[in-house]
Amino acid sequence: MRKRATLIAALFVVAMAVKAQETVSVSFKGQQPTITDFVSAVLSQHELNEALANVRDNWNRRRASQPLQDGASFNVDARNGYVRYEVKYAPTEHSWTEFCYWNCNDGRHKLVGVNTGYELRFKTIQTECTGLSFYSYDSETRKLTPASTYDLGASIVVTPVVDYHLPRVGKDITAVINAKSGPVNIVMHWDGEKFHQEQISSEAPEVPESSEAQESSEYIRVTTAEELLNAIGSERNILIAADTEINLTPALNNAANFRTTYRMWMPDATAIIKGKACIVSEEVFDGRQLTLVGFKHLAIRGERNSKIVVEPRYSFCLRFIDCEECIVDNLTIGHTEGGYCDGGVIGIDGGKANMVTNCDLYGCGTYGLEINGTDGFNMFSSNIHDCTYGIMQLRSSRNVSFTHSDFFNNREFDLIESRGCEGLSFEDCRFFANKGDSPLFSIDNEFRLSGCAIYHPTQTLGNIDMADQSGASNTFSANPIDNNIKGREIGPDGHWVHTK
Repeated sequence: MRKRATLIAALFVVAMAVKAQETVSVSFKGQQPTITDFVSAVLSQHELNEALANVRDNWNRRRASQPLQDGASFNVDARNGYVRYEVKYAPTEHSWTEFCYWNCNDGRHKLVGVNTGYELRFKTIQTECTGLSFYSYDSETRKLTPASTYDLGASIVVTPVVDYHLPRVGKDITAVINAKSGPVNIVMHWDGEKFHQEQISSEAPEVPESSEAQESSEYIRVTTAEELLNAIGSERNILIAADTEINLTPALNNAANFRTTYRMWMPDATAIIKGKACIVSEEVFDGRQLTLVGFKHLAIRGERNSKIVVEPRYSFCLRFIDCEECIVDNLTIGHTEGGYCDGGVIGIDGGKANMVTNCDLYGCGTYGLEINGTDGFNMFSSNIHDCTYGIMQLRSSRNVSFTHSDFFNNREFDLIESRGCEGLSFEDCRFFANKGDSPLFSIDNEFRLSGCAIYHPTQTLGNIDMADQSGASNTFSANPIDNNIKGREIGPDGHWVHTK
């Protein structure tokens, strides 16, 4: 024990000698400081980077019972010694800072960890503000001193982006190295004096659950339709396991699965009283479809090579009514057989700020997307292809945007049909190999077209004159099938890895 205490003390002395000027006092009431005392001390430093300065501003607002800035929130878990600050700048952009502490074997010191991360379009980005740092707390001097990440065994020296996650429960730090060859998962085990790194499989590390209600940052992994139905709820993150295909139809056809106030067996889900959240097996011409009503902050993601399919040709694969900030990500979704007259891949009615990202909506139903009466829908890095009536049908919606997406091999009628919509935009999108004699744009209001590549006969471009092309230049080719069209990394690609 004495040897361990000596080692810890030596590490702290080195850190103190290097950065003595950054030592800060910890003020607290009671016998020992809490996580909120440590957060206040870290944020009391005169020189903070931009991210921590933002945390400090909102931390002071919180302490003064004042409103936080738009998009900012705190999760303070005093019992587990954990604080998380998060700020959402846009639907696909947010940053976070975590604080937690560990007890040391010598009984005198504690180790305080601070981790800042930044995510853009569902990919972790490294900036001058992101990364992991530590402070040593000495109970005799009541001061925090910067501690060496390297000496503590928590340094990862790599060129790719590293995504760290501090423990809310337990003692281990998890890290994902986003290498080109695939994610590398590291667990850092705390032994009371330093961390010991262990590389684990390419699958995500298991994270112990809190005894409290499951937080939205934790994922529920599912492999069957029944498990998916059980997992659905507001403030839930669902992960469809790698190499899993979920056929929803057998579960939707079993009326016994829909006999509660939360799950309903209905001919028309729009009859549900507004504000009620429920899962509906909804009747269609040749079967039933899954309709989710009134949910908020629900994410359904695929881990790798994950699919959702349905059998009825006249059903949506997924339908959302009055849902808010729900995300479908990294999934291949379609029908087992193409349909006509009714039933697309994803349908959205009402609600706001819903998203489809990194998805492949394929050859089935009438349209890849049918959107009606919503505000703030975004599709990013996704494909819509081989649909029988057209690419999408939009009605009475606002702020609908498509970014870095491809639309190809669709046919029959007006390919992009929009009526009564405002704020429709396409950025860095490609349109190719669609049925050449079908109008590409059938739009009754101005829309934005920026940095897009359009391969379609000039005479059937439709309402191209309604497009605002003042942004990045667009390219046009009259040949829908052009040998110069190359694939690009769009749709499900296995880039997304689950960690706490």
